[in-house]
Amino acid sequence: MLLERYLAKEIAKPFFVITSIITTIFIGFNWVRFLGRAVEAQLPTGIIFTLIMFKVIIALEVLLPVALFLSIVLGLGRLYMESEMIALSACGVSPVKTVKVVFLFALILSIFVSSLSLFIRPWAYQQSYALQANADTSFRITDLEADRFYERKKDDGSFVIFMKDIDHKTGRMKHVFIQTENGDNIRVFSAKEAYEYHDPTSHQVLPVLVNGYEYKLSRHQGINRITEFKELKIYPSDKKTLEYKRKAAPSSQLATSSNPKEIVEFQWRLSTGLSTLLLALLGIPLSRATPRHGKYAKVFVAVMAFAIYYNFGAMAKTLVEQGVVPVFPGIWWVNGLLGLLLLVLYGAPHFLNRLRMP
Repeated sequence: MLLERYLAKEIAKPFFVITSIITTIFIGFNWVRFLGRAVEAQLPTGIIFTLIMFKVIIALEVLLPVALFLSIVLGLGRLYMESEMIALSACGVSPVKTVKVVFLFALILSIFVSSLSLFIRPWAYQQSYALQANADTSFRITDLEADRFYERKKDDGSFVIFMKDIDHKTGRMKHVFIQTENGDNIRVFSAKEAYEYHDPTSHQVLPVLVNGYEYKLSRHQGINRITEFKELKIYPSDKKTLEYKRKAAPSSQLATSSNPKEIVEFQWRLSTGLSTLLLALLGIPLSRATPRHGKYAKVFVAVMAFAIYYNFGAMAKTLVEQGVVPVFPGIWWVNGLLGLLLLVLYGAPHFLNRLRMP
């Protein structure tokens, strides 16, 4: 029993290290991406950390299986390289027990990954979408810097703003230019000054333009009307309810759907736990190495194997969504191919003996 625990420990140590490393890399990548959006005034800086945490929760269904896969290759690979696997075998840890230890470790993780995919991931997507939608309605022009153009894309148009100068203490802006686009309709505002007004009715912060002109244009008819104003409040578009997105839909809803895109989304959620088990079992034969191979001899092979498997899964999902492949077999044929490969590997003559003796 102690030897099996030692074997599990050798897998668990690199698992936590690899999980920490790839999660940190993932956080750093998203931090740079969101920070770039914040610099362009497309996202408030205050919600970046929260959005990244939701992104991490969403990505764990992929990060955890690949971390386990690589940790098995590295952990068992070290035991092979230093001939500890031979010593363990001599002490009664047979290749069958090695497979059982790996399978139990992977089974526990697969249950957790399945729970993430089926329940927690949709919730994280829902919160992320709601947070970004709320950020669009809480846009503050006083957070911008002067003498540069800012553009915010919308589903039905865009919002462009420029100011020549701004006093961040008083919140007063000088020589302000704003352009809003909604379909074919364009409104252009040019004002000498601007400030922000807290509307007690809508509880929104509205930009107020002072001493300027409003130009209403059409892409096909040119300028329709020019209006001079002393003071003008710009009200944002009515807050829209969140559009339906299947990634944020509850799994119970997807399970009863007849829409191919929703069916394949549900299949993806169901497949993550199975993928965790299959990848873990694939890691055992890939870990087999000799002292002359080096500690990281099979890591490149393992990374390539995971890349091929993951891309096949993504391709299968796209093919079902486009109607090229029917909902059955859907994306299951990818896991079926990997399962068939494992049956060939584990069913090969003397396979378990080869695991014992590199």
